[in-house]
Amino acid sequence: MDFLKPVFESGRIDFAGQGHASKLTTVLVAGAGVVSLVIGFVMQRLELCFYVFAVGVVLTYAVVLPPWPFFRKQPVTWLKRKTSDAPLADAGPRRTLVEDVSDDNSD
Repeated sequence: MDFLKPVFESGRIDFAGQGHASKLTTVLVAGAGVVSLVIGFVMQRLELCFYVFAVGVVLTYAVVLPPWPFFRKQPVTWLKRKTSDAPLADAGPRRTLVEDVSDDNSD
């Protein structure tokens, strides 16, 4: 299982990968539902229908949840942080809501 270690250690997928994972989840769960319905109808066993659907859902999430490399093909390049030498404008002392309420002088 050492070959799966790099896949699970990265832990991040990109935004396009999230969209692909969502579409893949929808298709696979719907497919599992159709297959389980057909098998349950043909075999005339509702219990078998539920078991087949449960296996389909488990397999779907085994495919979708890990951050596979095909979910990381379009990484986001973030902008660099801007640095400025100008000091922040002093807006005076900051007060919390509790100070605002407790300083009420309307006695």
